[in-house]
Amino acid sequence: MNVKDHIARITLVGAGNAGHKFGVAFRQAGYLIHEIYSRTEESAIKLSNRLNCNYTTQLSDLDPGADLYVLAVNDDVLPSVLDSFPFKDKLIVHTSGATPIDVFSDRGFSDYGIFYPVQSFSKEDTESLAPIPICVEAKKEENTQLLMSFGRSLSMKVYILDSEKRKTLHVAAVFANNFSNHMYAIAEELLSEDGIDFEIIRPLIQTTASKIKNKQPKNIQTGPAVRNDQKVIKRHLEFLKDHPNYQKLYEEVTNSIIAKQKSNG
Repeated sequence: MNVKDHIARITLVGAGNAGHKFGVAFRQAGYLIHEIYSRTEESAIKLSNRLNCNYTTQLSDLDPGADLYVLAVNDDVLPSVLDSFPFKDKLIVHTSGATPIDVFSDRGFSDYGIFYPVQSFSKEDTESLAPIPICVEAKKEENTQLLMSFGRSLSMKVYILDSEKRKTLHVAAVFANNFSNHMYAIAEELLSEDGIDFEIIRPLIQTTASKIKNKQPKNIQTGPAVRNDQKVIKRHLEFLKDHPNYQKLYEEVTNSIIAKQKSNG
């Protein structure tokens, strides 16, 4: 099946970070961006100019001429977008890792699914989707296969994942991506308070990240917690006395690492 015989024109609902990323990636892969919808006219104009397509700020004014409607909106507004969506017989997907497929249920849609990229985006991203894993799910088998083909035209790694497994993946991604970045931000704050440039630990972060390319994270854990070095841990907790929230976080993560080491033997 040539997916472009089935999906040629794509309408993007949402002009935020994900919408920008999808729009550029779809166009680079040879798809026509039919239309952009955004509640904010400024965002709609910016993305439509970049993709050379029409835009609208009213869902009711969407054009019915697209083959696929991609909802790149926040989870909290997704139900209201679906309730206001004017077409029930068009192929429509949302791009959330956290919202299950049954959000489409009882809303009259006939062809729907999920197209979830396992990555966080910013509007400045220019890389293609090729190295980014994409997870798909659809109510109908023929749409599952169509989304698989569509995904493979964009990415080297495409998986069929149901909503329960996608929830597991999304939680894991929050730990691996969002929480780790928060730790970097805390480290930067602590360093800056003492006039130390964050650059001094950037190589440490990059080296640790590179190790997981071919090793299991549990096998490369280092630090005072994995050694159960209580003297160092107590000194660190004392150092953090003026940051009680960070002190509590340090203690809880340390205890988690110690418990994990014990369970691993």
